[in-house]
Amino acid sequence: MRFIIIALVLLFVGLLNYQLRTHDQLRYNSLSDRLLHPFDTRLRYQIADVDPRFGISQQELIELTQQATDLWQNASGQKLFVYDPDAQLKIHLVYDERQDNFNAFKKMETTLNTEQNKNQRVSENLNTSQAYLEQLQTSIQQRRVLIDAEYQNLNQQRLSWSRLEDNQGENRQRIELQYQQLKEKSQQLKNDIDYFNQLNAQYNQQVDQYNHNIHRFNQNVTHAKQQFPAHEFHKGVFMGREIQIYQFENKDDLLLTLAHEFGHALGLKHNQDPKALMYPLMKDQNLQDFRLSPADLALLQAR
Repeated sequence: MRFIIIALVLLFVGLLNYQLRTHDQLRYNSLSDRLLHPFDTRLRYQIADVDPRFGISQQELIELTQQATDLWQNASGQKLFVYDPDAQLKIHLVYDERQDNFNAFKKMETTLNTEQNKNQRVSENLNTSQAYLEQLQTSIQQRRVLIDAEYQNLNQQRLSWSRLEDNQGENRQRIELQYQQLKEKSQQLKNDIDYFNQLNAQYNQQVDQYNHNIHRFNQNVTHAKQQFPAHEFHKGVFMGREIQIYQFENKDDLLLTLAHEFGHALGLKHNQDPKALMYPLMKDQNLQDFRLSPADLALLQAR
């Protein structure tokens, strides 16, 4: 009887060792799960804590974890994970200063983007105003030249006809009428010059205000860089029996962060493809329509 017990123990030990050699992720399942489901090679996980400040429910998180695990399962053609409310591997959404800082950063980023867009619109309007003022100034200068030329011509005609006719002469009358018409043109030109000067003064005030806004914007950008310096930021971490998620921007971001940590649970290391799921930073990946990269697939096949 003792030999049978020893044989059974050795059999179970051998089975457990075989499981770990062929399916490394099973080390994160509980011993009872491995004994009760000896041929089930799926990694079991559960949702433990979901801080309500993240604004996501436990059911939503369960659905996201299923989508995250599907990225690996669809690529491998194998069932690698299963949700189990009693699993040993637990997922925690931990809200701390990292998410607070990120929220503050996104708020400031939105403010700066709004301010930048407003400055851009003002710049475009100023360019339009400048082009109009330049066109108006050119027109005024051309009209001034023409009016000066007309005055010179009329003065020469008046001098010439004054030697041939008296003030009541036909040509002298015609010239005086042209003088009156030219004076009206001159007055209109003067009015247009006053209008131009008024517009130009308003334009200069707008330019001064724009420059002030740009200076303030640059100060805000500098302040933002000081308050939120660029650094490598860890959104989550896999710790054997736990996956902790600290920060995410939206559900797409959270999905890829979960999938990344599930990759570590499968025993995968980081790779050097910036667009890959297993790249150390979540930055250049396509969040809306993500597909595992060749670098990710190579890690999966080599495990």
